[in-house]
Amino acid sequence: MMKVRPCLKIALVGLLALGAGGPWTGTVAETPAPEPSPPTPATSPVLILGDSMMRLPGMAMERELTRLTDVEVTVFSGIGTGLARLDVFDWLAKIDELCARVHPKVAVIALGANDRQPMLCPGSATIVQPDTPEWLQEYAARVGQAMDRLLNGGCERVIWLLLPPMRDRSTDAFARQINTILQTEAAKRGEIIAHDFSALVADRRTGGYTDRIMDLKTAAAVQVRETDGIHLSPNGARLLATDLIRTYWP
Repeated sequence: MMKVRPCLKIALVGLLALGAGGPWTGTVAETPAPEPSPPTPATSPVLILGDSMMRLPGMAMERELTRLTDVEVTVFSGIGTGLARLDVFDWLAKIDELCARVHPKVAVIALGANDRQPMLCPGSATIVQPDTPEWLQEYAARVGQAMDRLLNGGCERVIWLLLPPMRDRSTDAFARQINTILQTEAAKRGEIIAHDFSALVADRRTGGYTDRIMDLKTAAAVQVRETDGIHLSPNGARLLATDLIRTYWP
């Protein structure tokens, strides 16, 4: 006679009970449902763009912003470019291209330092010269177009950096003209911020140009401008990046 192991006897008894209509009094172990995965935080694409004034600040901002888990950073800087010579480098088209690729929510932009040169008016052969009403009018139109393209490209906020004080007097006067245009055009658009960072790198007594500022913690002199009297030094770029992140990404 075939022997039935005890474990099989138990199983057969259970089956016979079911076949006989008897109640099943056993328990069935349930596999616990897996814990739901935490939702992935929505990323906030940030576009940092501009001319050579943005090169070092853009790199410094990228290093700091990438430490935030919900921020994706794209940086583009075009050395020697600007809005005055769209025939050489079309910044308006570049803005469209970058927005279509990055879909930024926030943009930080710096343009204007290279733009003290004649402009060819679109749709005509007219060339307008810097420091003339015609030039200022055409440049303001281009700034407005650049701002609108960033907004139409999905930006909910655009931080446009004003130019800092310049060492050369004529260059500084031009920078002030550019800043007036930037502030005027930004005021027409609620999502645009004209950010003045001059206090970070300017002479604390006069508000004018200086190569070095004093570190208030160490009383040491810190070089904040390059030797050309225009661009920010690595130290100046870090100061600007820290200020922007503290202000807009607290």
